[in-house]
Amino acid sequence: MGKKIKLLIITHTFPTKYNPIAAIFLLNQLTALKKYCEIKVIFPYAYVPKIKIFNPYYRFSKIPPKEKVKGIPVYHPKYFMIPRILFKLRFLNFYLVVESFFSYLASKNIADKVTADWNPDIIHMHGPLTEGLLGVNLKRKYNKPLLVTVYGEDITRYSKQVPSNYLTRFTLKNSDAIICQSKFLQNEINSIGIYNKKFFIISMGALTSKFKPKDKNKVREILNLPKNKKIILFVGHLATRKGVEYLIRAVKIITEKDKNILCCIVGSGHLEYSLKNLTQNLGLNGYIKFLGQKKYDYVALYMNACNILVLPSLNEGLPVVLCEALACGKPVVATKVAGTPELVNKDVGYLVKPKDVDDLAKKIILALNKKWDKKKLLKRAKEFSVTNSANKLINVYNSLLEKS
Repeated sequence: MGKKIKLLIITHTFPTKYNPIAAIFLLNQLTALKKYCEIKVIFPYAYVPKIKIFNPYYRFSKIPPKEKVKGIPVYHPKYFMIPRILFKLRFLNFYLVVESFFSYLASKNIADKVTADWNPDIIHMHGPLTEGLLGVNLKRKYNKPLLVTVYGEDITRYSKQVPSNYLTRFTLKNSDAIICQSKFLQNEINSIGIYNKKFFIISMGALTSKFKPKDKNKVREILNLPKNKKIILFVGHLATRKGVEYLIRAVKIITEKDKNILCCIVGSGHLEYSLKNLTQNLGLNGYIKFLGQKKYDYVALYMNACNILVLPSLNEGLPVVLCEALACGKPVVATKVAGTPELVNKDVGYLVKPKDVDDLAKKIILALNKKWDKKKLLKRAKEFSVTNSANKLINVYNSLLEKS
């Protein structure tokens, strides 16, 4: 094998000791790339005062200026962040632009030092908004190829709202290549007037060494789940975008026809209290279990314990959680949004209309009662694996270096 590619990653989210599952999909991808690349990460982190009293974020004050995550050096320049609780969600696009500016100011000295001393071959940003000012500045100053990976709302929402649209377009226009999770996202970028770029469709993919089939009954015993129930699983953030409300309402319809079901909801978020209230009001406490956020290894166990995974999202890029379910040999029911139809075909699951509770209930019942071909499920998962994604990325990196 030849000389390793020096890869500088800029991101606004990454696993740390205090939040080990944040953007775990990115860490999985970088771990796969270590075979071909020498990697360093710049992950700006909001400054949190080391005061315990009235400070729910105190644990994050312990994030060091530099650490190693699975052998990868990660730099944490600290920037000033206005608490998001002061912003209503509809004003988040304004907030993110302000945050980008503060993040850039805090990061540019560290980024300059790393780039000047280490001389990376490629700069790869994960996200076009918060990362944009820093990435474009490094590209211009050091004449390095710049890639940006886009995920979902960064394009479907923030590229179309003032003022975040200006910064998003600035970043995309100054990138040498754009990596999209789905063809849908490329079309969305084209719709805002950006055409003359190199586009590559590369999903983050599932870590198939961890997400793989296991004996369902043994896993249920480990997790203390009933062996005789049909288990519906949701994994994700409990936020409006994930559409968990519609899953809960669909469960109500399903229980009127089949009471031998259990819906397990893995995740946390600001809607947790209201979703629990909805569950209680619908009389579903015996049919829905809120399990909270789980460690990554346990997520793989829950996927093996379930019969199907359901993702009723209102907006997505191309969800890794669907790839992970397929890698465990589980069919999926997901909403027909963004890039999801590029993954879910008739061999691996059903697509439903977003917010359509009746359609969701109907497809869940069909999925629970259908005999699925596990070979086809696993074959589809392999197409959307971390290993496959890493190989595609290396080809992109090499093509850029040949022309630089």
